[in-house]
Amino acid sequence: MLRFQLIVTLGVSAALARCGAASAAGFAASEPASVVVRTDDVNLHTTTGARLMALRIRNAAAVACGSEIYPVALRVSDGFIRCRETAVDRAVRDLNASMVADALGRSPQMLSRGD
Repeated sequence: MLRFQLIVTLGVSAALARCGAASAAGFAASEPASVVVRTDDVNLHTTTGARLMALRIRNAAAVACGSEIYPVALRVSDGFIRCRETAVDRAVRDLNASMVADALGRSPQMLSRGD
């Protein structure tokens, strides 16, 4: 079992720069947001562990993108969704666990390619 903590870090301004100013309204941040995701209590080599980690990553990405700050209307905007998906992709690459990538609907090949 892995004994470390994954930090979902996201350059909110960089991720949203691609979204356009209208979509990104309300999501600008002066510094990247980060959320610590605990991994030391999960076996990432089991289906149950991978699904639990996928849930933690999704939740952390949403928090890093402002789900606890912004109203629901903004959380369904393109800017928020792109921010969250960028954070999930980065966390998947950082964690480098194929079963977690699969549980998040990401191709395990993205781990070796780095896209």
